[in-house]
Amino acid sequence: MGSSSFAIENEFASVTVSVDRRGNDDRLLIADNKTGRRAYYDALLLEALAWLPEDFLVRILDPALHRWSADS
Repeated sequence: MGSSSFAIENEFASVTVSVDRRGNDDRLLIADNKTGRRAYYDALLLEALAWLPEDFLVRILDPALHRWSADS
């Protein structure tokens, strides 16, 4: 991955976070430690997370919306 990684955990989730430097620009790599699923987030997406209203983010935290669906 090109950099050190660290785990963030609580009673609901466990992820490993690192910076992926292999592309044109650095990206944040977040890996779900339970499923192994990975997601990459560039600076634009991370900035959007910083200014989104908290109530918008709370709505997407419902795991029934995607995590436990037949398509996941």
